[in-house]
Amino acid sequence: MGMEQPDNSYKEALSNGQRLTISLDRDALKALSARGEIVVYDDRFTENPSFRIFDSYRIRKNSVKREVLRAMLAYNQAHPSEPAWQRTEGSLLFEWLMHNFAYRVGFLRSRAGDVDLDNRAEGKGALGYFLQSAFEVIRDYFTLKRR
Repeated sequence: MGMEQPDNSYKEALSNGQRLTISLDRDALKALSARGEIVVYDDRFTENPSFRIFDSYRIRKNSVKREVLRAMLAYNQAHPSEPAWQRTEGSLLFEWLMHNFAYRVGFLRSRAGDVDLDNRAEGKGALGYFLQSAFEVIRDYFTLKRR
């Protein structure tokens, strides 16, 4: 199990004028996202630490993506978790681009709207990412059908 969750919330004005919030409060983030803010859910206090960017498909400019990712990396450094969240900016950007591509072409759109940047995806290629996502959807479908 991870350590106790701190009460952290981080806010930043991005260079494009949008606001970014990183927080542990999922409900507050959903409300901010509905108002058009860029929001990141801090879900690092699990066995597979991650950050989830809600409605990440709406962010199309790579410069904005990089700014958000750099803020997440700085937040992670200032507020470390146990187990540690360890990702590189390059792998984070690649995973986000794959999510946006999947969303745009309609592939697993219900899962591709938010990007979940967890440790297990570090270094995973596009094909591996898509195959794993498809497998998880099929597995979940049959699990629900058996109930």
